[in-house]
Amino acid sequence: MLMGKKYGFTLIELLVVIAIIAILMGILMPVLSKARKQVWSTRCQNNLRQIGFAGEMFVQENDYHIPGRDQ
Repeated sequence: MLMGKKYGFTLIELLVVIAIIAILMGILMPVLSKARKQVWSTRCQNNLRQIGFAGEMFVQENDYHIPGRDQ
């Protein structure tokens, strides 16, 4: 049996681990934010493309009359 040995973390070790985690989060957060903006941009572009396709299909189905025009 080991006498006098305590197994656990010291306050310094815990603070070092917390500091490392904080540094990693500081590095990762801007990267994740940039990726989120890129995803948002891609989704918006795809939605606009789908709206364009729907409008084109509508015009083709209605003898090339554009909706909202008085003719």
